Amino acid sequence: MLVHLRDTERADPLDPKGGKRQLMVQLWYPTDATTGPLAPYAPAGEAAALQKFYPVPAGAFTAKTNSHLGAPLAGRDHPVVFFHHGLCGSRTDSTIVAEDLASRGYVVVALGNTGESAGVEFPDGAVVGPTDPAYCQAGSDPFSAKGAKVLEKLLAVRVADVRFVADQLAVIRSGKDPDVEGAPLPKGLGLGMDLTAMGIYGHSFGGGTAAAVAATDRRFVAGIDLDGFAIGPTATQGVGKPFLVVGVQRHDTTLDPSWKTFLPALAAEKAWHRWYSLQDSGHYRFIDLGGSIRRWGLDKTLEKQDPTTWAEVFGNIDDATSQRINRTLVGGFFDQFLRGTPSAVLTDPTSLPDVRDRRSDGRVSAVLSPMGAAAARPILRRGTSGTVAGTALGGGADRRHPRDARGSRRHLAGARTAPGSADHDPSGARSDCATRYC
Repeated sequence: MLVHLRDTERADPLDPKGGKRQLMVQLWYPTDATTGPLAPYAPAGEAAALQKFYPVPAGAFTAKTNSHLGAPLAGRDHPVVFFHHGLCGSRTDSTIVAEDLASRGYVVVALGNTGESAGVEFPDGAVVGPTDPAYCQAGSDPFSAKGAKVLEKLLAVRVADVRFVADQLAVIRSGKDPDVEGAPLPKGLGLGMDLTAMGIYGHSFGGGTAAAVAATDRRFVAGIDLDGFAIGPTATQGVGKPFLVVGVQRHDTTLDPSWKTFLPALAAEKAWHRWYSLQDSGHYRFIDLGGSIRRWGLDKTLEKQDPTTWAEVFGNIDDATSQRINRTLVGGFFDQFLRGTPSAVLTDPTSLPDVRDRRSDGRVSAVLSPMGAAAARPILRRGTSGTVAGTALGGGADRRHPRDARGSRRHLAGARTAPGSADHDPSGARSDCATRYC
């Protein structure tokens, strides 16, 4: 489900023409429907733009998903969870997790940062990519004065976008339709959302976005940072709400200077916090891309050509295992803090393979694997522009459809395939950033 929103009170800081800020917002939610058209990974124009820009298999962005278009929402007052992508990424980067959350009974809201994202298509067919190359390039040196200035600008836009979309969800809850073209909303969507206590998670720069939103908007009561750096006031002040940080084993306070203050700030708070690491994994194992690396044969090419980059970007963790861990940790966290249902995986994360708890006696543990920031490397390149690219696919061998506490739930919303579909791989895209910080 895609909704076109326009903020008539805000000029778009990323639009060179100074137009009003416009967003395409994607929703996943629980439904009892088992028939009807399945949503494609992305709209045709957006898919074509992403296909042209990224070295992914032909047709990856038009693959069908497990989400039914136009299906009515089942039930009422479902908790709401927002997702935000990495620098210049895609709102669909975490579709595996989004579909799993929907199957558990959540409404998931994903934003693409128009003017920064690799491609956002609007109903009139216009596809908007990054409007300034400096936005994506900032990931190559995020802690320099120049890089930080750009990222702080983008962060301010992202936080304002999330607040605006949260406001528009309240409009929908009231029975009105804020879609710019007046496109009809799915039956039951308004009363299907509980907006009193929402959550937010994000990957990479999206993780920093999640922290900033949770720290400053009282409507958001819990958040997750998936291998992302902290930026802005939260880097030194923390979040003040339940917050989970999950990173690769190499991601520590040496590689990421922002964590030198962010992690201790979380530890000093009374709110629940944890720092987990995913062993033998790389930055893109936290998004759909990580589920199809071996299916694409990258373990036979990139791993041999550049084992260091392979380790930093993907690592040797099993494709399906990485995606199962993502679903389990994110789902368990929000079950506990949005629903009040204790999560066993948060009590003992080591029950999951390759997950380690790096917290000690309520404090952040010592650095486990120092690695200089200079070790950050390009990922995959295409053409001569230095564009870093990867592929956010849904993967893994587990073909079972996720289920929620009430039984089987198919779910809706214009997304990728559910975890482990071997026949219809969803695909997402990475960005122009040249290091693991994107």
